[in-house]
Amino acid sequence: MTAQFYPFSKNRYFPRKRMRSADFIREQEYVERKLAFLSRWSFGAGAALGLEVQRIDGDSLLVSPGFAADESGRWLIVDEPAVCRIRTLRGFDALGGETALLWLAYQEEPDDPMFVPGDQGELQEYAAARERFSFYLTDMLPLPRPAGDALLFSDVTLFEDDDLRIRQVIPRVLPARGMVRLRLVAESFCPGPLEVFLHYAPELPGIRPAGGGQPLLLDQALRLDPGETAFTFTGRLDTTAQAVLLSLPDQGFLLEKRGLSLGAQEQFCEEFPVVSGDPLAALEQRLLSCGLRELWSGGEDGVPLAGIRLLRCGGQVLLDSVFPLSKDRRAALPCLKERLHACGAFFPPPEQPLKKAEKPVPSVSLLESPRQMSTGTVTLNAGLHLQEGAVLLSDEIAHELGPGTVFISFGIENVYPAAGTNRNYTDLLLGDASLFIQASGTYDGGFDQSVRIHPEKGTFELAVRPKAKLRQASLRLRWFAWRAEEGASRPLPAGSLLRLEPDVARVSPGAAVNFIPVFEGGMSAPCDFLIPDKQSGMITENGIYTAPKKDGLYQVCAQIKDMPETRVSAFVIVRSWVEETEDAAGTL
Repeated sequence: MTAQFYPFSKNRYFPRKRMRSADFIREQEYVERKLAFLSRWSFGAGAALGLEVQRIDGDSLLVSPGFAADESGRWLIVDEPAVCRIRTLRGFDALGGETALLWLAYQEEPDDPMFVPGDQGELQEYAAARERFSFYLTDMLPLPRPAGDALLFSDVTLFEDDDLRIRQVIPRVLPARGMVRLRLVAESFCPGPLEVFLHYAPELPGIRPAGGGQPLLLDQALRLDPGETAFTFTGRLDTTAQAVLLSLPDQGFLLEKRGLSLGAQEQFCEEFPVVSGDPLAALEQRLLSCGLRELWSGGEDGVPLAGIRLLRCGGQVLLDSVFPLSKDRRAALPCLKERLHACGAFFPPPEQPLKKAEKPVPSVSLLESPRQMSTGTVTLNAGLHLQEGAVLLSDEIAHELGPGTVFISFGIENVYPAAGTNRNYTDLLLGDASLFIQASGTYDGGFDQSVRIHPEKGTFELAVRPKAKLRQASLRLRWFAWRAEEGASRPLPAGSLLRLEPDVARVSPGAAVNFIPVFEGGMSAPCDFLIPDKQSGMITENGIYTAPKKDGLYQVCAQIKDMPETRVSAFVIVRSWVEETEDAAGTL
């Protein structure tokens, strides 16, 4: 539980006062608790900068450097990339489900040993304590809410299981004859997109759709990406009552997931006060009339970083994937928020032409106009001194062009100082980075690069293997996705080669894998199998692949006979699995 640091107690000094060890401890605690109190009410609690979590393999996670503040107002600084083996983390043996939470916690390490006299000889003590950190795991549980949220919002969890959590959020004060927004938040814990059908129809007496638009309900199939997806409903409150009763009837919530029909796990029926003035002023009065103990949330003493998904097979537990937490879990840095707000003045909104008649905009918009090109960046954490031949693999990335065939290209962003100025230039390095003067001394060798595209999901993955020892702790990649022609997002014709099954295989050296082509509409055609790299093993004309003896990431390709434009790829991760039998030791 979170410690209470107030009321504060400080030393009182007077002439000829003899300072004891307890007095020095009191002096130190006074400064620490005052600073923690100020931090708690200035930043909030949560990760503020960095601290991105990435899966390395079936047993390890990589946490990037960053800064966080915990519920007690203490600062936690991760100063270098940290590798965590989940089997050695505190709380791993107590996990019971397939989803869990990774936490960052404050920890002190004794330093500067010294000997002091004792009753029975000398005793060893430590003159200093270094502020450090540790990681631990818990089962998936409701996270502590930011200070004041319980007074500002009605936040009800309608449904929760190992795959999905659905919450309903409504302000606790509503404006009479004013606009109000309701929010439905879906948090997906799955490693890939989750297909569901959701029916949500709350009873909202007195609230009408804004501008006579669509009804305030949701009744359609959804594709939820990992992380948080929010649906906002905008309405107008048209009532003279002092309060309204909002509820969710028994048939007002239905979730269909993986062939199962599921209802709401919690009933909702709540009365909301209605004010004729500014609802924000009424909410502010609620906050200012509360005491600290009502606002200071208790719970876990750490900072939640990410959710993890586990695979259980018999007595073995493997790390399957990492999924992000909701955005309100991050702490706010006031100085950076202020600078960002000032930057907004440089981007005025575009002028909108006036129209005599305009169709109402639906309160929930799930469809977007198709795009033909997109770009983005992704950072691959390499750790310290990545060796030649090691493979860096990104998570699955959505290119936002929709399902269908797209083309992906990417390069490495190289930042270097401009001569005679205090500016930096950024180049995009494609191919062998060591051939360019600006990159010499930074990248001693080139990189093997590969892309795996999932046409049916609209996502892709990037893989990089340095040809020399990498000095950087991370690589920043810039990717580009585009379609060859208009209408490329239309469904593929029957008989199109979609992918190889399995698309990712994890095997030991020398093992065999049978790759099977998968076609659109269940049709088939003769295929050629090939391996781009001669050192990547062997494959027969029937798709039986034999892995090489060396650990690594290898690519296998297939194409419809004499049609190279239909080529698809799969990847094979070859590992000796020695780490599975190693004795667990060390967390970081």
